[in-house]
Amino acid sequence: MAVQMFKSLLAASVICAFANSATAADGTINFNGEIIAASCVASAGAGTTVGGTPGQQIIDVSLGKVSMDSLGNGSETGIVGGTAINLSLDCGNTAAGLSTVSVSFDPMSGSGVDTHNNKLLKTVGDATGVGIGIYNADNTLLNLAGNESFDAALVKSGEDASAKYTANLNLRAAYVANGDALGVGTANGTLPFTLSYK
Repeated sequence: MAVQMFKSLLAASVICAFANSATAADGTINFNGEIIAASCVASAGAGTTVGGTPGQQIIDVSLGKVSMDSLGNGSETGIVGGTAINLSLDCGNTAAGLSTVSVSFDPMSGSGVDTHNNKLLKTVGDATGVGIGIYNADNTLLNLAGNESFDAALVKSGEDASAKYTANLNLRAAYVANGDALGVGTANGTLPFTLSYK
């Protein structure tokens, strides 16, 4: 009986192996890109601090203590207790031939997107009814779930071997009511970002 069961299992395994190898591809993904030498080091303005190492920098932004009353009805246009994130990038001479640096955010590798308003970064802590909004220089809320990026011009100074490239990234972060019931407590968040160049 055991020998017969083993033979049946073996036959089924062989059939499955052949069935899997016979499947056809449904499509193809082509990847295109280029490896470049650009490497920028960030320094921060007031309200932010930069730590870590080049290539893995950690930017600490203090959003302060914000009262529930000041959050209003959850309007995305009102920036309450916002903190400027003014990053100055020093790329040295590594950005030759490039004109733009782009910042893209990856909330899902951080604290995630807010479940009530997926444009916002989800907060971690005791507070409820609030997310963190990231705004561009025009005070427009960026859509974190929509992979919206932020671009800044690379500015060249000097010529030839002494040329240096810099960029200024001016963003703003603020608490935004997400429409859920507001509750007091800590409201922290983590938002990984990537710099790319073109």
